[in-house]
Amino acid sequence: MHSSRIKFEIPDERTFSPFPRLPPELRQKIWREAVSTPGMSFVKLESRGRNWRWVSMNRPFSQVTPDNASTKSDDLDEIALEVKNEVAPRRLWDTRLVPISANKKSDISSYHGLNKQIAALTIACGESLDVVSSLVRKKGAVRTSNGKLLALPGSSDIIFLEYLPSELFESGCSYDIDPNCPSLDNIRRVAVRYCHQWQEKPVPSVCPLCGLVHEAASNSVVYPNHLYHFLARHLPNLEEFYFVDYFLLRKAAQSNPSSGEYYNRNLPQRKYKCGPRTYYEADDKTWDVKPQVLRMQEWLQDRFIRYSKASQLSRHQNPEKVRFGILACEWDIAPPVSLKTQYIPSTPKGRNKRVIYEDHALRRQRLRRKSRIAVPVDSNAVAANLPFVFGNPDNSFDFTFEVDWRRM
Repeated sequence: MHSSRIKFEIPDERTFSPFPRLPPELRQKIWREAVSTPGMSFVKLESRGRNWRWVSMNRPFSQVTPDNASTKSDDLDEIALEVKNEVAPRRLWDTRLVPISANKKSDISSYHGLNKQIAALTIACGESLDVVSSLVRKKGAVRTSNGKLLALPGSSDIIFLEYLPSELFESGCSYDIDPNCPSLDNIRRVAVRYCHQWQEKPVPSVCPLCGLVHEAASNSVVYPNHLYHFLARHLPNLEEFYFVDYFLLRKAAQSNPSSGEYYNRNLPQRKYKCGPRTYYEADDKTWDVKPQVLRMQEWLQDRFIRYSKASQLSRHQNPEKVRFGILACEWDIAPPVSLKTQYIPSTPKGRNKRVIYEDHALRRQRLRRKSRIAVPVDSNAVAANLPFVFGNPDNSFDFTFEVDWRRM
């Protein structure tokens, strides 16, 4: 027996009256949870006062060829050789953290909502003000160069970071500069864009950026050495790393493919809502992850751990505890109301301005003839009290008649 449905309305302004009677520890936890929604902020390293110019200052030009380049079996020896020959970067590059999008309206970063929530809690009550003030003053907050808060200490927010221009990010160069950005020390969760150009670029004889031939497999894969250099040297508190693959798609449901269900709701997923986009942590059961992306993730994790342990330039103390993953992106954009555009007749071809002017003059003459002809109208048929009735001989109202020729 089915019970009848209960209908009720939720008011726009919702209050919880027993909240002041809760224990103080529980109330403080609720205030902290109000600003702990996981999100993602999109920032980049911007050079102060000058553009990027990449010149490898640490290692001299070396004519390395694919014949004497190391293979996978010599990976350990290659890391040891790299660490043995490396020196501290002599180039100090003054950089700062700024939003990727210069226009605030196009910036979908979650730190905008975070700052609004903090501003609202500061005026809610004295207890919420104390909780928020203690969170903001705590050491470890990530901020932009102008002091804007990006992530609270210990939060689950992810920083989507662009630390190199696109043409350098697609290469396999090493990271031979010091960005001199103290805000990087507080980043615990970082994500970078997965570059599909790493699989499409041919193997160069000599890299035009730094003069070296970087590690490449037989299928012309360019490995980004600058990535594990940057993570190990300049993110000492890194806990999680993610590749963001914008080409990932969901798999169809394995249980009943004919049902049209594309979401496997039984598997818990980490997700980060940013405006019309939602980022999900991808796995090979729910998402169609390409094998080359997984291989690149394994390569990066292995190189990062071994390089962090061996290099004196590394500042990361626990590389084995860093969690590596892949993020997929889905867009929540409503389709347009109508895809049909209003028909606009095209301008006739082969007609000059003189012909068009004559056509307008002829049309004006026809309108003048029609306006001079008075059409008799029965005055009794007019129910409204009008000051003038067309066709009535008793009218003595003078008026002028104008026509907007631009609308003809």
